[in-house]
Order: sequence, then C-alpha cells, then structure tokens
Amino acid sequence: PCPQRPNSEVLDLIRVSMSTGVDMALDDVIKQSSRGSGGVVRGGRPPRRSSARSSAPYQRSKAPLGEAVGTMSGASVSELAASDNPKLKVSGESKPNSVAGAICNIVREGQKLPSLLATGPAALNQACKAMAIARKYLHEEPDDKGGPVEIVIKPTFEGDIRQSSNVSYELHRAAEIIEREPSEDDLTVKDKTDCFKLAGAIAGRVRDGEDVSITTKGPVPVLVTTKAIALAQEYVAEEGLSLSFTVQFRDLEDPSLRGSPVSTFVQFIIVREA
Repeated sequence: PCPQRPNSEVLDLIRVSMSTGVDMALDDVIKQSSRGSGGVVRGGRPPRRSSARSSAPYQRSKAPLGEAVGTMSGASVSELAASDNPKLKVSGESKPNSVAGAICNIVREGQKLPSLLATGPAALNQACKAMAIARKYLHEEPDDKGGPVEIVIKPTFEGDIRQSSNVSYELHRAAEIIEREPSEDDLTVKDKTDCFKLAGAIAGRVRDGEDVSITTKGPVPVLVTTKAIALAQEYVAEEGLSLSFTVQFRDLEDPSLRGSPVSTFVQFIIVREA
C-alpha cells in the first residue's frame, strides 16, 4: 500500500537524526516526541506482475517541524535537507514507510541523499525495505533536472566484517534508471549461506561482465547479503572496479520449495561502476 503523507512525527525524526539525534533510532525519536520530549543457489521463478504504478505518496511540505523535540522548532524541511551529511538511524522496530518518507523528503528538498545507519539483522532488514520503498516512489517524480531519481547504495561495516553487524548504507544518485528483473540465474541467500563464498561468486560474475542479482528474504539473509556485497567491493577494487547495489521488492516462488506459494522477496541488483 502507498505510504501516507509524512506527518509531524516523520518530520521531527528527520530533524533530530540530522542533528543531535543521530545516535537515536527513528522510532525512538517518534516515541520521545509523543512524550513531549547454506551455500549459494540459483534464484526463483518470477510470476506475472502487474505493470500498474501508484502515484507518489508524498507532497512537498513547507510546514515547520513542530515544537515537541526541542531546540530547532520552526525549522523547515528545506533547512534540514541543507545539512552536509544527513544521517538516519534505523532500528529493528523502525517502520520502513516512515524511513522511506524521511529519505524522500530529504531528497526532494535538498536534492541529496542521506546515509542509513543500522545495527543488527532486524535493523538492516528494515533499512533495505525502506530503501526499496523510497526508490520506487523517487522513480515516479521529477528531480530539479526534470527526471526521476535513481539511487545506488554502498555498504560500509564498522569493525571486523566477520563479527560486525553495524553498517552504514551510503546512498548515491545513479546516472540512469536501473531496470533488471529476477531470473533463474540469480543468486539466492539463506540463513547459513557463507558470505565469503557469496562474495566470491559476486566478484567472479562482475569480472566476467555478467549481470548479478541476489534474491533473499528475512533479516539474517539480508545481513549475509550486505556483508557479501561489502566484501565483493574489496575483491574487485584490486582490479580497479567499483561496486554498488540497488534494491527492490519482487514477488517470487521460493526456489528451495517445490510448489511453494508466491511471496515477496528483496532483490539486490549489483551495479558495476567504471
């Protein structure tokens, strides 16, 4: 369903996350405001999908942010989006639609993209859902140059990637819309997939000039996939290549369960950059 227009809570969380609240999860900010303060396998088979597109869910807002969270009351979205380094922290309890709304408003008003900070599989899963939602709706409205906005993402882990689940998703603007649908050649990730083997498969396909996509579902597989992409970035960097990814929802049959019902998966599309 289409997210609703951002309310004052969403605008408050953008403001706090970009100033003193960067260490708070988005839904913690909302609560504060309301108080008055396996191995690598091939991918699934896509069913028929409707081509209908819904309208963009957000309108431009010039309203002040409200009084509930303190020191910058009265600031506009435009002033917040003027930040040099906007950051939003996502928790496992964050609502993807709310985070997507924050991303859309920062892009719309400041023509820049924020970073999403997440720790733990549940938070990473919510962050990826939010980026998929935001990407869908940014495709449907023009930017300052009259065209749609496409995003690509680079993940960076804090500390040893073997142990860490603390990641920064750095969003960047792509030169053109990226269109790629799932196929039976896609890589699929499960809870026990080895991120190093998956990274090797990604890097190998990139070196061979092949398209690379990964379909997955659930918090742990999303963490494994994110680690594998970060590792693959390191592998191909030695050869002068650069990787990022974008993300979207797709309805698929589970490739590991014969005759399984169609369900919604997250598709990571690997983007090779010159």
